[in-house]
Amino acid sequence: MSEGGRIDATDLAEVRLSPDGTRLILLLRDQSGRQISLSLPTTCVNAMLTAVPGEIEPGTVHALDSWAVSPAANGREMVLTLRTREGRAVSFATRPSQVQGMATVATYGLASQTGRKLLH
Repeated sequence: MSEGGRIDATDLAEVRLSPDGTRLILLLRDQSGRQISLSLPTTCVNAMLTAVPGEIEPGTVHALDSWAVSPAANGREMVLTLRTREGRAVSFATRPSQVQGMATVATYGLASQTGRKLLH
């Protein structure tokens, strides 16, 4: 184990559930070869999975379930968060003009395809 209680594992030896099914037990090996057991509540597994970036095939399209826009910490940008039905989320720092551009394309781009004119 290194400073501050941090475990820098080099290998995952085993993964199993606790007998009552409420905890995920990870058996890890550290840099010196010692085996370390880490026990986590199963309720945090989804948070762990969504934090790990997955391989995305080119051309993959995911259905959007929800989105949110909030001010960024710097006060100049906005944070655009997109979520899938599976709970995966990705956030982007954007300028307000970029969000306005997306709204314009969504409004007028689709109107030109249907022959209708839409106004805000």
